[in-house]
Order: sequence, then structure tokens, then C-alpha cells
Amino acid sequence: MADGVPAHVPGGDYSVGVEEELMLVDERTELLGDRGAELVAALSGPSGSGVVTGEIYLDQVELNTPVCRTAEEVWRSLRDLRGAVRERGAHLLASAVHPTAPVGVAHVAASPRYSAIVEEYAGLLRTPTASLQVHVGLPDEDATILAYRGLRNRLPLLRALAAGSPYWHGLDSGQASARAALIRSYPRTTMPPLLRSWEDYVARTEALLRAAEAADHTYVWWEMRPRPLLGTLEVRVMDAVPSLSVVAALTALVQGIALRAVTSPDAYDLSDDVLAVNDHRAARYGLDTRVVDVDQELRPLREVAARVVAEAGEVVPGGPAALEGLDPVVAGPTEADRQRHVVAAGGFPTLLADLAARTADLDG
Repeated sequence: MADGVPAHVPGGDYSVGVEEELMLVDERTELLGDRGAELVAALSGPSGSGVVTGEIYLDQVELNTPVCRTAEEVWRSLRDLRGAVRERGAHLLASAVHPTAPVGVAHVAASPRYSAIVEEYAGLLRTPTASLQVHVGLPDEDATILAYRGLRNRLPLLRALAAGSPYWHGLDSGQASARAALIRSYPRTTMPPLLRSWEDYVARTEALLRAAEAADHTYVWWEMRPRPLLGTLEVRVMDAVPSLSVVAALTALVQGIALRAVTSPDAYDLSDDVLAVNDHRAARYGLDTRVVDVDQELRPLREVAARVVAEAGEVVPGGPAALEGLDPVVAGPTEADRQRHVVAAGGFPTLLADLAARTADLDG
């Protein structure tokens, strides 16, 4: 029998924290596989800038920032954490899907939780994926639902801005985010449903846990979910991102959307079906598509992006400067575009070297 949903613990006034999943690779930028286990064990633990942990895959690490007031603090923390991991001799790749790794049995860490996930996923769990997850601290349940509604409407935009995994298994997937296509095959990993109250969240989650016979609310992996014991909303829709300046700007955007949603709620909520279509388009085409906007009108996603970024800049700590890292993305080639151009010019070895170099760039 699943535990019930716990009460919301006050999580602060719109503070932010980031969980960054990164691939562990060797000198040739190939996944480490089982060889990552010893390295993960050596890397895991707290540092002055946050915490390094293992992930479900042995060839991954997760960098966890402390609770931060601003995206600039997040940038500093991740810069130091990436640097600390590199000092231990690890090679990192910020890629949501390794572009050339073959299909195969995933190298999964041993734990009761991971064993339960492997049992449920079975053969679906064959391709390691990595995401950028942003937490926003909310003071109470009402603010959490308001922020949830505003962020939910804009999750496809966040997907498109971070989409950077066009390649899988040495092939062009045709997607801006192949990771999105992979995780859609996992149970309870969907776009978050329309909720209008905290009671809606509790009822929906507890019904889902009963149906799945899942242990607790953390086994619901919506692309955004409340984390009651942390007092946060966790946005899970974004691909891992090589550039730290883009990571920081995406963090600021999530923070700004949440702040604005509480003070100026949307007049409309996108239906579950329309949100799913918007998300499919964002995952398939990145920013170069049209979506249903919050006023129910169909608009170019780049137009929506420019407006949402400007709105967030009005309220986010640090102002518009906190979002400047997104300017080249909104106005120009996306990460998926860049990767396709690199492969066309120099092939996959050049792409892997480019991804590794940009992950290692602690000023970028």
C-alpha cells in the first residue's frame, strides 16, 4: 500500500536549486558503463558548493546545488561542482542522450529503489538519458498550485529551449530531443495533468499510486511535479545542457515564470490533450514550430519564447541580465541545430569532442 501524499513543507520564497545529470565518459568520449561504478563511489559526497551523487546509471553523476537565491548562485555552484568532478579525473558529457552509444542493457546501480524501477521498466531501460532539473521553492500550497499552473502551460517552451539530443545510436532521430521520445515510454512519465487545487494534486497522485502499487509519491515522474517534503516544484522537462550560461538562464526563466504565475495567474489553462500536442511539437521541432499559447491562439514558438523571457525578466532576481544566456537560443540556431551542423561538417567524433569541450568550459 502506497504512503499518502505528505503535507507541503514551506520551501522558501522562490529560491532555486538544480539537479544536473551528466554522462561519465572515457578519453574517447564513450560511456564508461560498469567502469563508472568505482568512479561514482569516489565522486559521491558533499562539497562546499553542493553535493555529487550517483544516478540510476553507473555512467552518470548528478550535481546538486544548494538552495540558491539567484540563478547566478546556481551558475557558481555548478561551475565549482563540474570542476571538482574533473579534478578527480572524470570526463563529463552534458548530453541528454549519448549521440553514438549503441543500444544495449543499461548499467544500473544497485539499490532497492533502482531494482524496483528496473523490474517495472524491463527492456525499456536500455538507453541512458540525462536531464536538467530545476526546483523552485514555494511558501505554501496555494502558491505551489499557482506556480504549477503557470509553469505547466510553458513546459513545451522549456523543452524546446533546452532540446539538444537529436542523435541516438549514431543516427539522426529526426527529433530536437530524442530524450523526450525515450522517456515517454516510461510509466507515469507524462506531462503534468491540469490541477486547480492542492486537493486535486493529492487525489490524483494517491489514485495513481494505488493503481501502480507504487511505494510513495516520488514514484510519480511527471515532467513537473510538486515535491511536498522539499517545498518545491521540480521541473523535469529539460535536456542536459552543455553551456553553464544557458543552464543559469533556464534556471532564471523557471524562477521568473513561477514568480509571475503567482502574482499574475494565466486566464486559461491548456487542456491535457493540447499540452501534449504542444510538447510533441517542441520535442520534434524545437523552437521552429507553432503551439497553442495561453490565450488559446496558435503562435510561432519563437514569438512565445521572446515574450515569456521578457515577462520573466521583469520579476526575476537579477532582472533581464539573468536571462541573457537565452538570447542566442531564442534568436538563432538551437542546440539541436548546432549539433547537426557539427556532424555535417566533421562527423560524430567532432560532435563528441565539441560536447566534451563545452561541458568542460567552466566559464561558458
